[in-house]
Amino acid sequence: MNGLIKKYLPYALVIFAVFLLVPLIFLKDGPLGKFWPVAFYFILLTTAVITSAIYCAKHGIDFLFTLMAPIAFLFAMIYCGGFTPTNLILLFVYLVAGIFGQFLGDLAFGDERRKKEKQEQQEQEKLMLRAKRRDERERQRMERESEEETFAERYDYDDEPEEKAASSIDDDDFDYDKYMADIDRMLEDDSNYNSSSF
Repeated sequence: MNGLIKKYLPYALVIFAVFLLVPLIFLKDGPLGKFWPVAFYFILLTTAVITSAIYCAKHGIDFLFTLMAPIAFLFAMIYCGGFTPTNLILLFVYLVAGIFGQFLGDLAFGDERRKKEKQEQQEQEKLMLRAKRRDERERQRMERESEEETFAERYDYDDEPEEKAASSIDDDDFDYDKYMADIDRMLEDDSNYNSSSF
């Protein structure tokens, strides 16, 4: 709703200012009263067409906007003769003028606006794709780190006690001390045998 008000506000101010002030200047009883057809059939009509065309060029076709000129003229009708047949016809004419201005703005500036909107949409898609790729890379990196941490927790050799590591190295059934003692005894027996033979 706030976005709609922001879009309408500048155009509404122009329309209401023209539709409320111009009839006051060209009142039939006033000094410019003889020029009142210029106000109602040219100035107000042109304002409805131009504001509608400019709005459409910027924001696209919006038939709700075409009701703005007739609503403004409803307020002007209070001091312009009320609900006379002429004023009711003018009310319808301003509505048609607003619709005509919408189509005129779309015809004149619609391609440029659509091209700009398409470029903006493509840029947004590129940004979304870039963000999606970045998120995917981040997710893969986090998965890799999680797998590495899990592997390290499973096979963490640094946590093994030194005694266990030493026992795993020296874990052997062969008794080296006994083997060396046997060799020493055999050498001793040989030396005793040789000395006795002489």
